[in-house]
Amino acid sequence: MGRFAVRKNQRFRESVPVLYQGKEVAGEGMVKDVSLSGWQIRGSEPVSVGMPLVLRVFLPGEPEPLRIDRVTVQWVKGVEFGVEFDTPSRKVMDRIERIIAELVQKQHGSSSRGLLKRKGKVSGT
Repeated sequence: MGRFAVRKNQRFRESVPVLYQGKEVAGEGMVKDVSLSGWQIRGSEPVSVGMPLVLRVFLPGEPEPLRIDRVTVQWVKGVEFGVEFDTPSRKVMDRIERIIAELVQKQHGSSSRGLLKRKGKVSGT
């Protein structure tokens, strides 16, 4: 089965449970938007811009949560906030790319129109 090239900032709407933890905060929430560069989260505990967090994301069909060792909060609006990945390991990035590829197929089928293009792998460009 082919995979798709996806723009780095192309976003997909998805609701996935997440636990987040920082030096002075621990909360739970739902990932609302996903992209190759970062995610939007609706959380239970307040965070602040610049705060580093660890995420544990509970993906459907995955036996273990995806652990992302470091993200940085980029913006905050009420209980919603955006995080950007801080150089995740290749293994974590591979899982994130696989999640995005599955979302592309789920939301767009095998379309090659617009921002999507059939390719041998998912590209962050």
